[in-house]
Amino acid sequence: RDSGSPPPSRAQASLRLTTVTVPRTPTMGWIRGSDLWVRDGREDDGTIFVIRKALGNAVVRNRLKRRLRHIMRDLDAPASGSIVLLARPSAVRLSFAALERQVTELLDRLHEAPTDAAHSQH
Repeated sequence: RDSGSPPPSRAQASLRLTTVTVPRTPTMGWIRGSDLWVRDGREDDGTIFVIRKALGNAVVRNRLKRRLRHIMRDLDAPASGSIVLLARPSAVRLSFAALERQVTELLDRLHEAPTDAAHSQH
């Protein structure tokens, strides 16, 4: 230690700067679109819509849920397994046609994606 500098105070001695590297959280199988995210669900069948209060008031959220339910009903849903659809705030501004295109594209990508079981074998 340099004899010219005063000894560190108790508070200074207990403070140490450390750099902690936090690993990135995995996306847990989410397929991300610009306004919607989709992943396989854990339930036996059905579609789960994640519509948060941050998207708007009840009228806005319910309109989005009705539109998404209509789209999912018209699409050929898988015979088994469930799907989770998460809406981002920008989804409330999309037209019905744009929502339908994005849901269709995301479901196609989801069914093309390798399963977690395939990754765990390597």
